[in-house]
Amino acid sequence: MDSIESKYPYHAVHQMHPLLPSDPKLNSLRPVAAEVIGQAKDLAAHGMPHLRDLLREALRPMNSYYTNKIEGQHTEPLLIEQALQKDFSSKPAEARKQRIAVAHIATERWGEETFPAWDSTTLFEGKVPQAIHRHLHDQLSPDDLVQMDDDGNEEKITPGVWRDRGVKVGTHIPPDPATVANFVEEWHRAYRYARAGETAVIALMAAHHRLAWIHPFLDGNGRTARLHTHIGLSALGLTQGLWSPMRGLAREHTAYYEHLAAADARRKGDYDGRGVLSESGLVKFISFAMNICLDQIRFMDGMLQMQAFEARLAQMLAAEATKDDYRYLRTEAAQPLAYLGTVKSMDRARFKGMMGLPTRTADRALADLFKLGIVRSRTPKGPVELALPIRLFRYLFPRLWPEAESNTA
Repeated sequence: MDSIESKYPYHAVHQMHPLLPSDPKLNSLRPVAAEVIGQAKDLAAHGMPHLRDLLREALRPMNSYYTNKIEGQHTEPLLIEQALQKDFSSKPAEARKQRIAVAHIATERWGEETFPAWDSTTLFEGKVPQAIHRHLHDQLSPDDLVQMDDDGNEEKITPGVWRDRGVKVGTHIPPDPATVANFVEEWHRAYRYARAGETAVIALMAAHHRLAWIHPFLDGNGRTARLHTHIGLSALGLTQGLWSPMRGLAREHTAYYEHLAAADARRKGDYDGRGVLSESGLVKFISFAMNICLDQIRFMDGMLQMQAFEARLAQMLAAEATKDDYRYLRTEAAQPLAYLGTVKSMDRARFKGMMGLPTRTADRALADLFKLGIVRSRTPKGPVELALPIRLFRYLFPRLWPEAESNTA
């Protein structure tokens, strides 16, 4: 394909180079990559293992919300929670956003389960972004897959299938549709040997940009690229379900787009690498993306300190006890609730005993804890477990998901 004539500016795979920075630039990125790895490992060592397990599922709706917000297709946090209970809006446009949110949650979970360990040879094969795109879009309704093209005509998105027409993304014109498979194959060749450590993290961030640059699908490219990055970080053992770059990218979405565009640019002279595209633009994007990861890790580090978590639980109980529905709540429940972050479940008698309250008061307090949704049980009289409903995030993890806080105030 490198020798064919094309009306598109990009039709030969060498035009996507560099796919990784040159060794001097690569080495300059290693300290930040090492910091991502080190801080992620420290985060995963916090002393509340069951809270960490709960967060893996509790944060999926947030990840979905933020990646869809980047695309301008997000719905309200409470509507996501309702959609997870099969309760969809009667408004077609809102219901579509709910389906997209639920689909993303399921695909994120599927991706982590399908690629549990890092294998660069597999993860960067073209069939992986195809599988992500297919899994995401197969969950949508036929109407959800219909969009308008640039000329105002209807076209259908086919899950997992490379685009068959030219597109324009901002000022960037992605490669000739006839060459998409070739570019994706080159993408695989470039990153398949990034087998561990700092190089793997750097390659994953570079691959994020280059996949978006290829724009291999008619629609859903951004979500697919972000899911691929999330899945890769999970496979490296870095996220442990406790954080995702999606939140940070959405909160810095203007800078995200600016860095993507800068890495789209052609080389700026002899001091900007030896490829067709700008090496400095790619380096800045990789650095930006890794620093987004660091910001998310550091934020969650503060959320997972046990004493701080217990203090937030006490604040939640005091605030909710002022409401008629929860007037029997007591701040003494904060300690056993925090302890539930370390164990999967606890006998009811032990839980009530840890509150140190008279029996009748403890019974009423536990009943209100169930009503509040902060605890649950699999049977009517079975052990109690910690729960993390979205509407309580404003207490439990303040500023983690501000939109959910304002949505439930």
